[in-house]
Amino acid sequence: MNQDKIYHLEMKLWEAAKNRNSQAFLEVVSETAVMVCGGYRCTGKEYAEIIALFDCESYTIDHFEIVNESDDSAQVHYEIDVEVKDEANRDMAGLFHVTTTWKKIDSIWKVVFNMDQRI
Repeated sequence: MNQDKIYHLEMKLWEAAKNRNSQAFLEVVSETAVMVCGGYRCTGKEYAEIIALFDCESYTIDHFEIVNESDDSAQVHYEIDVEVKDEANRDMAGLFHVTTTWKKIDSIWKVVFNMDQRI
């Protein structure tokens, strides 16, 4: 997988979150994915339910890199700067390290692991 393709998939994940679109989120995230965000662990399916409440006005991805890849998997790392709409959600805003593991499942690339850490 080339860097442009995996970057595009990662953008689809964030656009689904920004648009609060759980269905689009699950198009790129496995229902059984392990999601560790803000110190909370859940499945991809559970996180898709949270997406409906997600507050992301805008985001910027920097320092995108593929740290490991094979024919059917890829792990990426990047920094993301997130802005929120509602002041009550300030804890969701800021600069984070993100790592995502993608796996080709039945010819479709899906997130199987995702984790973030505030910088």
